[in-house]
Amino acid sequence: EAITDRDRLKAPGLGPAEEMAAWLWDHHLAAVAADNPALEVWPWGPETGDFMHWRLIPLLGMPIGELWELDALAADCAEDGAYEFLLTSAPLNVPGGVGSPPNAMAIK
Repeated sequence: EAITDRDRLKAPGLGPAEEMAAWLWDHHLAAVAADNPALEVWPWGPETGDFMHWRLIPLLGMPIGELWELDALAADCAEDGAYEFLLTSAPLNVPGGVGSPPNAMAIK
């Protein structure tokens, strides 16, 4: 319920600064995903600067993921102590589509 009320929604996330996008690029991240409603800090507004989506997707070609369910993966990593894996996720093939549920798989 709270997620549908934009005035009540508050979430941590990446800052919109150019330096944050540069850090992600310089550290060779292929994509970024989070379990928050927005990858960026929310609420977002003109006072926070540019929207990180605008830097990551069109400028850097870096896919983003939001609202990922990461609890099971975190528990599995904690259980076996292995925190490295290949993560693959393919969007739905919908011409003109702008979003897709993740079809993600972590392979250890």
